[in-house]
Amino acid sequence: MKIIHTSDIHLNSKKKERFEALKTILSRAEEKQADLLLISGDLFDSNEEAEILRPRLRKMLSSVPFDVIVIPGNHDSKAYSSDMNFGSSIKVLNKLPFETLEYDNVKIIAVPYANQVFNDLAVSLKKNIDDSKINILVIHCSLDIPHLGEDEYGDEQSQAYLPVSSRVLGDIGFDYIFAGHFHSRTVESRLSEKTLFFYSGSPVSISRKEKGRRTAIFLDTNKPIRDRISLMELNSFYYEEIRVDLIPGREKGLLADLDKRLKEYKGHKSEMEINLGGFISSGEKDISQKIKNITDAHTEKNLVISVKEEYRDIRSVLVDPIYIAFQKKLDEQDMEQGSKKDIEDMVITQFSRIKKGN
Repeated sequence: MKIIHTSDIHLNSKKKERFEALKTILSRAEEKQADLLLISGDLFDSNEEAEILRPRLRKMLSSVPFDVIVIPGNHDSKAYSSDMNFGSSIKVLNKLPFETLEYDNVKIIAVPYANQVFNDLAVSLKKNIDDSKINILVIHCSLDIPHLGEDEYGDEQSQAYLPVSSRVLGDIGFDYIFAGHFHSRTVESRLSEKTLFFYSGSPVSISRKEKGRRTAIFLDTNKPIRDRISLMELNSFYYEEIRVDLIPGREKGLLADLDKRLKEYKGHKSEMEINLGGFISSGEKDISQKIKNITDAHTEKNLVISVKEEYRDIRSVLVDPIYIAFQKKLDEQDMEQGSKKDIEDMVITQFSRIKKGN
């Protein structure tokens, strides 16, 4: 089977880029000849938005040549009553404490978001593992991986939603766990020798915390285990941030690098912020105009670029008698050029702050 995993689309009637992201995923699924699309919660931004958007979604999800499996998340936990029609291709797995669905060589076990304790489900979930099939858990949860920051879960992570222990989860025996609730990026974590855990991340930037090109997970169960999983890039809206620290005498080369880098974003749907810091040894107006020329050349209908110019002119520092004396002493020191450069940059920074204060 060919399976695509995504989550946290947060469909909202006022946010057209999120519907465009869903259309992109459906289109890519058709291109990949997928059998299943798994959406691990928060398809809708709220229960109210689900009510508003259901007719529109019904049309979209009644013509695709694959099954769409959805579980409730914390934002749309009450959106799926039994008599509601979201489209003939969609299957909502919302029975508590969990629900199963079987295909030829795959067993799907879905734990919808609810006010329940995951550890209480572990024994029952383990009993439902079918060793003759590839077992996949679909869940909307907060996993206890230390390197995941709270701000990467979206704006609502003031509390942990369905907290799950990676040790408990790894002991159950799933082959793959496709989870939702984590927004900012795709995360892969090996929980045991057998079990791989994935957060797909949001397929569209919901807030500025979700930076970078959006991706989905693609699983092809017909391939050898080591080749089954791949990332699928999506041409959907995202926020991006580029930081450039200018260096005196190297402004031209660094701006040329920025120009080259921006060419890579041609055709992308992005709102980009460029932060320019550091120091310059030429006129600020001249540098500012060059930056504007570069960004204007790359701005497109779907690529919006804003610039924060925080660099400083250091010409007044370079002619300061105290700095000149320091530079002479530094040149006399027997040390690596890289170390000298680090010291010089630090001193320039401090001199600039002093002069700015004056």
